Amino acid sequence: MKRRNFNRLISAAGLAAMGQHTLAGKAKQPNLLIIHTDEHNFRTLGCYRDLMTDDQSYVWGKGVKVETPHLDSLARDGAIATSYYAASPVCTPSRASIISGLYPVHTGSPVNDMPLNDDLVTFAEVLKRNGYATSYVGKWHLDGDAKPGFAPARKFGWDDNRYMINRGHWKMLEKDGNTAKFVGSFNEKNNQYKFDINDADELSFTTDFLCDRTLEIIERDKTKPFCVMVSIPDPHGPNHVRKPYDTMFADMHFENPHTMDASTEETVPGWSSIKGKNSAEKGLKQEQMQWYFGMVKCIDDNVGRILNYLESQGLADNTIVVFTSDHGDLMGEHKKHNKGVPFEASAKIPFLIRWPGHIPSGKVVRSAQSNIDFAPMALSMTGVKTGWPDFHGRDTSGDYLSPEKDVGDDRVVYITNAGSRWVAAVNRRYKLVLSPSDDPWLFDLKKDPDELINFYTHPEYKEIAEKMQAELMAQMERYAEPALANGNLIYETGGSAPQQENKALSSSEGYVVDSGPHAVKGEPGQWARAITVPGGTFEANTAYELAVEWESKGLDAGAAFFANFLDPKNKKAKQTETWTAVVGETGTLKAVLKTSGSKGWTLHVGVRDGGELLVKRIKIKKK
Repeated sequence: MKRRNFNRLISAAGLAAMGQHTLAGKAKQPNLLIIHTDEHNFRTLGCYRDLMTDDQSYVWGKGVKVETPHLDSLARDGAIATSYYAASPVCTPSRASIISGLYPVHTGSPVNDMPLNDDLVTFAEVLKRNGYATSYVGKWHLDGDAKPGFAPARKFGWDDNRYMINRGHWKMLEKDGNTAKFVGSFNEKNNQYKFDINDADELSFTTDFLCDRTLEIIERDKTKPFCVMVSIPDPHGPNHVRKPYDTMFADMHFENPHTMDASTEETVPGWSSIKGKNSAEKGLKQEQMQWYFGMVKCIDDNVGRILNYLESQGLADNTIVVFTSDHGDLMGEHKKHNKGVPFEASAKIPFLIRWPGHIPSGKVVRSAQSNIDFAPMALSMTGVKTGWPDFHGRDTSGDYLSPEKDVGDDRVVYITNAGSRWVAAVNRRYKLVLSPSDDPWLFDLKKDPDELINFYTHPEYKEIAEKMQAELMAQMERYAEPALANGNLIYETGGSAPQQENKALSSSEGYVVDSGPHAVKGEPGQWARAITVPGGTFEANTAYELAVEWESKGLDAGAAFFANFLDPKNKKAKQTETWTAVVGETGTLKAVLKTSGSKGWTLHVGVRDGGELLVKRIKIKKK
């Protein structure tokens, strides 16, 4: 159905809507619609800015904002959560958590591009077994490294996944038989997608295209309970948007956030490097920021289309509408872009929910929550009480369904980095971050919302720090947090992490992926290892593709970085790659590893002689 047909349906509300209300709006079980975006900074939503002071609402300058009236209406007519966090603020692990109710390390997808475990039971699977029509539209990122990977064979409860896209941020789409295809060209060898954004229109631009498919699916399934999740790849980069959104904010000037100018190598925590590909040391790029706002505006307009359609068809009162994202985007805060750290702009995500007659309008939920809570909450709200798998998350539906307009307790949730760079405990006011690379950091989000001050050693915060750390330890033990097992977290000021070899995450269906970073300092005459992929990971007589993303911290004369692949039982059986680089240089080492008849092959990456190496990511895949 073309857009003009839907516009006609929406404008013909009147008697037609009344008739449809009788047909669709009186279903016993509520419908569930999840609108999910990618890398979405919560400050770009007006409903979040309304709850903050001006200095926090307008970090890019006074009056620098994008209006989001349709998203704001969900908060006005429903509830807004002010302390909602990604279980792990990176695409794949966060997405794994929201659909499973589990921490990422238990899903098979703890880091980007790793596929879900085959036996994982999602909330969609439970709804499907209970008579729901289930459909997924848009970015998935949970089926390994297939790119684009339209309509994966493994559906995980999403009965209609024709428009599911495993990977990639394709700016234009079009129908291709019973599924879709991207518009433009893609060179798989160098991973380059080329497109002309000037060719995009309201039918082909990906946000519009996916929302059109969502409306088609709702139209088809409106006479029975349905669950639709539409996952829009924007406002994740590349920052391009169709007309007229590309010029809507052309006259807006973005100032550097206060935390950008306040962050230096000496002041930032050890777990938050201001160097590398996510660095914002050179300041904000005006056009990129303007287009980000344009993408948000386009999303809001499409949310408005969906909400209007629900209203016109008499579905609004019996449909739970959720808006959220997989993680945030720092957008220059703390001199960084993108995500992956526990700062608010990275780890906190928007969460809005509307269910007329059940969730009081204008409700604010201040208690800390995580997207591992979503699956049990959603199933509880739909009235599906049986067939649940074991969840790590909590059923938080009571926070939203209670009559109180303002809900808040001191619940502590823990969030994690799959590479064990840091773990954090957070409640509605305090955040404690532990890591192997720095002293503990305790933030007071009320006194210091910029997250620049470490209160851990302040005497008046001693009891708070102890309580937060005790709760963090308890949850890490409960959920088998790898950082705890590694034994190298620093628990006190002036403490140190024991120097030990870092071991990569175990393999899964031919993959080994570890998103460090892991650093090592070499000494003259030594081979110092930054990371090891242990024996037992590799199969005998098999070839593997290796990719190691690295950053040089400097090398002594005659020293080198190395990747050493060997069979400990046969010292002659080995492959060694070496390279050199100056301070600050980055790159990716690529090689093909071949094993012989032994399963004991081991890979070490590190420094020979004096120097320092940062291994940012390692990925191994069967050829």
